[in-house]
Amino acid sequence: MTRPLIGPPGGPDATERAKTRTHVVATASGPAGGTPLTEVHLEGPSIYTLIGELMAWAAHRLAIHGGLTPGVVSPIDAFGLDTLRQCCAEIGLTTV
Repeated sequence: MTRPLIGPPGGPDATERAKTRTHVVATASGPAGGTPLTEVHLEGPSIYTLIGELMAWAAHRLAIHGGLTPGVVSPIDAFGLDTLRQCCAEIGLTTV
């Protein structure tokens, strides 16, 4: 049996989303969480907008072109690093 979600549906509207930005910090470490090897900072649109755009892009890309690797895989394995970078740039996710 399913139950309705508690709380209002949806997230913030476009005006509210425009007031916030996403900041991502990604760190790559050596084996067993050792010394950090590198760190990258990214900024982009509101997390709601970012996730929506990424999901829409991925669904469209898979429907038209399929994936590079079948099954449940990482975005890099599914689309390739260069294609994923191009997508991120198109939706406003940039390195800072």
